[in-house]
Amino acid sequence: MKKAFFLLLLAVFAFSLVGCVENPPVIEDTRYTLTDLTGKTQSQIEAIFEEVGITVQFREVQSSTVAAGTFIRYVGYNVGDKVETTVSIRIEIAIPVPSAPTINGADEASVYVSVQGNPPTFDIYAGVTATDFQGNDIPFGNFFYVLEIKDSNQNTLSEVNFYQIGVYYVTYQAMNSGLSTTVTRTINVVVPPFDTNNTDNLQLAVSYAGKSFINDGIGVVTITTHTDADTTNFRDSVTGERFTVRYLGIDAPEATSKYEPWGIKAANFVRETLDNAETIILQAEGVRTDGNERYLAWVWYIKDGKTRLLNLELVEEAYAWTSAVASTQYGSIFVTAQAETQLTGRRIYGEVDPDFDYSTGGTPIEIGALLDNFNDYIAKKVTITGVITSKVGNSIYIEQNNRGIYMYAGYNMTNELQIGYEVTIQGLVPAVYFQSKQLSNYTIDNMILLSTDNPVTISTIAANQVSQYVGRVVRIEDLTVTQIQLSQSGLTTDAYTVVARDSNNNTINIRVDDYTAKVVPSYTFSVGAQFSVTAPVTQFNSGYQLMLPGMGSIEFNN
Repeated sequence: MKKAFFLLLLAVFAFSLVGCVENPPVIEDTRYTLTDLTGKTQSQIEAIFEEVGITVQFREVQSSTVAAGTFIRYVGYNVGDKVETTVSIRIEIAIPVPSAPTINGADEASVYVSVQGNPPTFDIYAGVTATDFQGNDIPFGNFFYVLEIKDSNQNTLSEVNFYQIGVYYVTYQAMNSGLSTTVTRTINVVVPPFDTNNTDNLQLAVSYAGKSFINDGIGVVTITTHTDADTTNFRDSVTGERFTVRYLGIDAPEATSKYEPWGIKAANFVRETLDNAETIILQAEGVRTDGNERYLAWVWYIKDGKTRLLNLELVEEAYAWTSAVASTQYGSIFVTAQAETQLTGRRIYGEVDPDFDYSTGGTPIEIGALLDNFNDYIAKKVTITGVITSKVGNSIYIEQNNRGIYMYAGYNMTNELQIGYEVTIQGLVPAVYFQSKQLSNYTIDNMILLSTDNPVTISTIAANQVSQYVGRVVRIEDLTVTQIQLSQSGLTTDAYTVVARDSNNNTINIRVDDYTAKVVPSYTFSVGAQFSVTAPVTQFNSGYQLMLPGMGSIEFNN
């Protein structure tokens, strides 16, 4: 009985074992398999493990092979390991290995030399930056600074001398993590370009429409004649008055009584500029006239619709120096323009004028040969010999073998030149003025007195013969005054012209300039008065006239 019961239990147990083999129980795996995180950043890794609930601790480790900020390895685990989601794992994140800082922006630079009125504007710190090995900016201060400044001779300087042309070397140094970087920058302080940037940027800011320069101090004018680079003759467009203007703020090389290098070229520049201008405007400032009773003015002209100040342009073109300009409204611009232009060494600041005769004496030539070949000698220097036949003001007429020519001596006294003196004068410059052939550039040092008390031949002619006696002294008798023409030349009102007829009804003009008019005023003549005159003949534009030397040249008949 007991045996049978035991067998029964054994059978039941065996059956139960068979049942377990056929239907085993299901066990769930809650562990997480660690994946390869190569290239993942810390924030990306945090997002991955936050999703599965695993706590992650990061440790920064310097690495030169793994990109900064990305996964290096698991600490204590390997890729593919299974971990419980309740555990905390450590992961190494790469940080850069410390390296020397980087300096940027210290490129070679060229800077225009600074001049008076135009101080340095270049900043050796501007645009230069330094960063550490992590890309953080290092500001100028204790860890980023200018280490030294040297010139081309390796002299140590406290700063770059932007007022001195040359090469300078600026060395910057940056420090971080015990490491440093130095960079040397080359700064070339160079001559500014030869341009008209100051003229280009300046505009006339005062209204001139409908105004008169003579009456209002500003107004539109037209040219009557050109003199040289800093003197021009104009007509007021409102009043119609003719007058002479001396340009304010400048002094140009001489091209009238004296000739200097670049003088003719400067005069030609003014002539071409004003002749091609759309409009010419004169602007007064301060004292209206100079000691020679010429008006003073800023000379503006319009080109392509824009106003340009010719006075300033002459300075920037190296055709003129500044003069008495500092206290004027445009003074600072002129000072800067001249300083910049002078550095270029152009024209009046050092260049040889290719067309100027630098010789002292010039070519010896007879007066007749000079007159017959005058164009070949314009702006060249010549030496002439002759007898002084007349003197008008400080200037003279000189003859040789019945050929004569006018020599303009300017405003300087010439007591050493007297009628009847035979002289040799070197270095005279032939020029054409109002279509009249004349000589200039006289200096007493170039005059040799040969003899005195030489006779002067005076030919008595009819008024219609004057063209045959240009440069010579003639006598015309039995003249009758028909008109007295007073000059319209600004404040210079002394000069005038006497129009007369001879006995054959030929008309002749006798010009009385400012110098002579002071001793022979216009009221000396009256319409209908009869007289004879002895005076030199000169050409004036397309006509001819006599130049009255003084009261002793007139004989009234009644």
